[in-house]
Amino acid sequence: MSFVWILIIGVAGMAGTLWLVTSWEQHRARLLKQAGMALGFRALEKGEPLAAPSVEIIRKRGRTIGAAIEGSWRGEPIMVFDLSYPAGKNVSRTTVFLLRLPQPRIPEFAAIRKNIWLYTPTVDLPRAEDAPASLRRHWLLYAPGGRWPLGDEINGWLGRNKNWSVEGRGSGLFVYQRAKRVPTKALEVWVDEAYREAKEFMQLLADTLPHSLTDDGENEPTVHKRVFTFKASFRI
Repeated sequence: MSFVWILIIGVAGMAGTLWLVTSWEQHRARLLKQAGMALGFRALEKGEPLAAPSVEIIRKRGRTIGAAIEGSWRGEPIMVFDLSYPAGKNVSRTTVFLLRLPQPRIPEFAAIRKNIWLYTPTVDLPRAEDAPASLRRHWLLYAPGGRWPLGDEINGWLGRNKNWSVEGRGSGLFVYQRAKRVPTKALEVWVDEAYREAKEFMQLLADTLPHSLTDDGENEPTVHKRVFTFKASFRI
């Protein structure tokens, strides 16, 4: 077989892979929107900007936000969205739950659960060197200035938490399971579990921090959505 035919077959294979991945992501977006609307949520349209506090996972380089739904859950405003970003030579795909608060109450932090099967995440915050030693075995903890802002009760809660990573800033608390997307058929159960985790965290936080914090002006930047696109590259 000549080099030209090998090249043509290779390019065709890459194009087919691109088409399959893009089609699957679009299908996934439709299913998530449908599942969300069945629960009474509003589906954000493709390209519609969303306002979300600026936390580490939102600032991921190369990140893409896919389908997103928002509404009220148990009387409180929430948002759920798919997020994808490069992780080594692969792509990490995660569904993120956002609990919105009526006013800024959360100091910026990121508590990311370690996983031996996943890459150590790239983070633009410094490592919290003063975080409890008991958490360092299973957690990657980050905060502005490297100063851990959370108290003993929250630290104890993190020590018991085996599944959810948590990030927060201002008026938003994000919880997610690294590199896991919610099955659309299990959306209601997943939202309820994520909401419960977020509420437990906030109830403990309320006992240790002031009622409100000063907003630094970066609480809700504009974030534009687009359907995930698969990037392929090759060398000859």
